[in-house]
Amino acid sequence: MTSRTTSPLSGRTAIVTGAGRGIGRSIAQRLAADGAEVLVVGRTLDALEDIAKVIEADGGKARARAGDISATADVAAIVDEAIDRWGHIDILVNNAAVFDEPPFFDVDAETFRRTFDINVTGTFLMSQAVARGMVARRNGSIVHISSIDALGADGPVIAYTATKAAVVSMARTMTMELSPYGVRINCVAPGFVNTDMVHKTSTPNVLEHMLHDFTRVPLRRLVEPEEIAATVAFLASDEASAITGSNLVVDGGLTANLFVMETLPEPMLPLGE
Repeated sequence: MTSRTTSPLSGRTAIVTGAGRGIGRSIAQRLAADGAEVLVVGRTLDALEDIAKVIEADGGKARARAGDISATADVAAIVDEAIDRWGHIDILVNNAAVFDEPPFFDVDAETFRRTFDINVTGTFLMSQAVARGMVARRNGSIVHISSIDALGADGPVIAYTATKAAVVSMARTMTMELSPYGVRINCVAPGFVNTDMVHKTSTPNVLEHMLHDFTRVPLRRLVEPEEIAATVAFLASDEASAITGSNLVVDGGLTANLFVMETLPEPMLPLGE
């Protein structure tokens, strides 16, 4: 068990993909705050350098590396840089994903394939490249960012929803193959999170509702990126040493309620009276 007087990830090394903004940015900050040295990865170097500077200013250690995780050569370069710098990788967070598609009848094959290339193939390539060293050392934690969309549809995003279900399924198989070698595989499934994407796709009235009176969600609000980051940091730490193969839902209770009773025209008759 980790000493309470020691940062829980002190001395650990971590790669976070899609770290330039939103959930990935918060994850990188939290892992660094907990003591890990972080390689922040994404497609936009300026955003990555910005978060690396923020982490360094807060007393953490971070380095930026641009790359396309769907490209085998880029993945090899990212992992090689981490190994050359640290000697090993303790934590991988597969957060990078695309979420930009029209409704079912309008989405084209290229968009569908590109969504899978990044969200699924990229996650696989990064995991495979990093896990080889983890298995050799018989230690490591890989966390995929999935989504409640893996559990049910919440909008006209068929490619994205399918990729998140694939990521959860992939994690299960990885768990069976890698856990005997000391490598833990888990997913974190966010619900509606207060990120720039929500702000871009919401009218002012909708955003006000989701932030302060989200009646479909038991907690009545959006999840904050820092709350997802805290969950990832926990799963990456020794405090979660017996947790592998899980898809931990962080959604404010959204998927706990099937929302059936609330949609009936009037209350049902009570029992037991």
